[in-house]
Amino acid sequence: MTDSVSAGDRRFGFTDAELVAHPTVFGPDLFKDKVIVVSGGGSGIGKAIAILFARLGAHLILCGRKPEKLEAAAALLRGLGTDVDAMAMSIREPEEVESLMERVWSRHGRLDVLVNNAGGQFAQPAIDFSVKGWKAVIDTNLNGTWYMMQAAARRWRDHAQAGNIVNVTATVGRGLPHMCKRRRENPSLKRPERLVAPEQKCIGR
Repeated sequence: MTDSVSAGDRRFGFTDAELVAHPTVFGPDLFKDKVIVVSGGGSGIGKAIAILFARLGAHLILCGRKPEKLEAAAALLRGLGTDVDAMAMSIREPEEVESLMERVWSRHGRLDVLVNNAGGQFAQPAIDFSVKGWKAVIDTNLNGTWYMMQAAARRWRDHAQAGNIVNVTATVGRGLPHMCKRRRENPSLKRPERLVAPEQKCIGR
C-alpha cells in the first residue's frame, strides 16, 4: 500500500484514501463492537484488512514489529472514528504474544476475531538459504502464527467464550522460484489449523 503516488509511477494495491472509500458489499454495522486483532496491521494486506474492519464498526488491536507504521495506521483508523489500540511486538516471542493477549482481555474482556496476517519472506534460491534466514521465516510464519492461535484459544477456553481465527497464507500448488521457505511453511501451518479445528469448535459453546 502507498499513500502518495506520482503520476506515471508503478504501484500495487490501493492508497489509504482509496481503501477508505472503496465500495464494499458488507453492511456498515456487520462487525459493530466486535473486537478484532490484526497482526502485521501496520502496513500492506494487514492494514487493508484493518481498514475494512474499521469501516464495518469493529474495535481494533493492531500489532507488529514497527511502532512507527503501527501508529500511522492507528492514527488513520482513529480518523475514521474507530476505537483502536496498537502494540509493537514480535509474534516470534511467546512471552510477547502472551502480553498482547493479556492486554486485549484486560481492555476488552474478549476477542471475537484473530487475524494472523503477520509474516515474512525474502526471495532467494533455496541452495543459498542461511540457517538464520531459514529460522527467521519459519519462526515468524509458522511458529509465530501457532503461538497466536494457541494463546487466543486458551483464553477462549478459560473464559468460556467463542472466537474465530483467520490465517492469511499463500497457496502455491506447484512451486514458486526463490520461495521455497514459503512453500515449506504453508502446508505446515494449514495442517495443524485443520487438525485443531474440530477440538476447538466447541470452545465457548
